[in-house]
Amino acid sequence: MNTRETSAQATFNGVRKPLRALLVEDSQIDAELLARALERGGFDLTWARIDTAEDMEQALRKQMWDLILCDHAMPRFSAPEALELLKRNKLDVPFIIVSGYIEEETAVGAMKAGAHDYIMKDRLARLVPAVERELRDAEVRRARAKSEEALRRAHEELELRVEQRTADLKAANLKLENVIEERKRLENELLEIAENERRRIGFDLHDDLGQKLTGMALMMKGLERKLENGGHACVEEAHRIHSLMEDIIHHTHNLARQFSSLDVKGDDLSTVLKGLAINVKKLFEITCSFAAQGAAPELPQHTMVQLYKIAQEAVSNAIKHGKATQVSIGLVNQAGHLVMTIKNDGVPFSEPSGKSTRMGLRIMHYRANTIGAMLEVKALGKSGTMVSCTLADKNSSKANNHSPEVAEKRVIAESHHELETAAHGKARRRE
Repeated sequence: MNTRETSAQATFNGVRKPLRALLVEDSQIDAELLARALERGGFDLTWARIDTAEDMEQALRKQMWDLILCDHAMPRFSAPEALELLKRNKLDVPFIIVSGYIEEETAVGAMKAGAHDYIMKDRLARLVPAVERELRDAEVRRARAKSEEALRRAHEELELRVEQRTADLKAANLKLENVIEERKRLENELLEIAENERRRIGFDLHDDLGQKLTGMALMMKGLERKLENGGHACVEEAHRIHSLMEDIIHHTHNLARQFSSLDVKGDDLSTVLKGLAINVKKLFEITCSFAAQGAAPELPQHTMVQLYKIAQEAVSNAIKHGKATQVSIGLVNQAGHLVMTIKNDGVPFSEPSGKSTRMGLRIMHYRANTIGAMLEVKALGKSGTMVSCTLADKNSSKANNHSPEVAEKRVIAESHHELETAAHGKARRRE
């Protein structure tokens, strides 16, 4: 391999542009003519001449080249072989064929194979403009390749960040699901404790207080007879006391049945709510009606039980706290939602100040939460209160478009610790 280096000084007002050129040429004279033409074109040239594949392989490994000028046909090498060698090394270097004679078809074939241009040796005036053009194009290609590489790295980094973020979201979602499941477990435990407490109170009222009151009533009846036989002036007063005790016993038995009778009897929600209205009217001797609009959907047993107990608690609160004399229970199924309402004419509901201590109201909310329903309690003007419980039909597309996502919102809104403390406190008192 013959090598010649030139470091020319500025020939005009500007500075010569450095150029490293590899001349694939079997003629030293022709190589020097090409080098001189490039220098006259304003390049500060560093060049080397080679004429075999081995020399070219070595030259490409030795340093980077800005330009390759290659004769088409040489005794031991050729332009097509040089192009193939350049491709194997995966180098993007302007490759211009400079030949004394080349057929047009051959030149076109070389261009298709990867040559950037071809120039006849007797027309070297085209050399410098062609070199300048190809150098500019090579710079553009390198800039594009650099941008594409930067874009690829940015895309990979973005994908990595997305994967990390997705993993974080999955972990957070799993944690939230665990919290929801734990909350549901605690709510179910609290509801079970509350029902056991109601049943225990009912049994205590019936077996303990009821029997004692019955014994006192019998004693009072005996006292009344003694006073009557003795012609005592307090006979009438004793009779009134005995009647009052019988009323108390009757009321106690009604309460006992209400507290201990927690089983839902019926195949559908309309039936069990109608039965509730009948029982309320019989036990408390007030007006209680039931009306349904639209056929009630088939509900899981757990869902029906919770809706029934919400209605039962709402009616009980209306009578005990609201002093209601009229209660109406309604059930409407439309637009993909099942809405149960309990209205009364008693004292209007008032929002609790600060943290609510109304266990009955909180238990109703817990019941609604376990079945994915939304509970609302509001006053009806100056007289009366309405409790509404809305349950979305999961099989309805209309309901899905307006789903309240009750469970998730309530997980954020209320305290997990408060539930756990209440549940375990109740459990200890039960034990």
